[in-house]
Amino acid sequence: QIAERLNGKDHCFILGKGYGEPVAMEGALKIKEMCYLHAEGYSGGALKHGPFALIESDENGKQGATPIIMLILDDNHAHHMRTAAEEVRARGADVIVITDKAELADGIDDKPIVIPSNGPMTALGAVMPIQLIAYELAMLRGINPDTPRNLAKAVTVD
Repeated sequence: QIAERLNGKDHCFILGKGYGEPVAMEGALKIKEMCYLHAEGYSGGALKHGPFALIESDENGKQGATPIIMLILDDNHAHHMRTAAEEVRARGADVIVITDKAELADGIDDKPIVIPSNGPMTALGAVMPIQLIAYELAMLRGINPDTPRNLAKAVTVD
């Protein structure tokens, strides 16, 4: 279902904070490589420094609402990430929440992706659903995710 929501879009954002930030960046990279969809990973705190300007709603977006995947983990950044999710939703974004505590998605995403809680390692659990989203989207677009164009499987340096 999530891959279907991303299909036909020009771009998407993945936002995380703390340990979730590098996971957001890696997830965006996988979506770019596997699906040829422009994706950017940002810190939830950097939201107002760029992504805000590109958020479109169903009413004003050429391809509908901008999809934004939010990593809202039950950690010391949960409040900030939830506030960021509320802000992008208020601007019409299609918000997709990945969390380890379903209550953190209340009022933002009716069907969040819930991952296991594992202390400081919880953010790593968000890697799998993002990779599965990228895989499913690649399949929907008729792209073989094992052979991304213009990329080598192994990088060698002379």
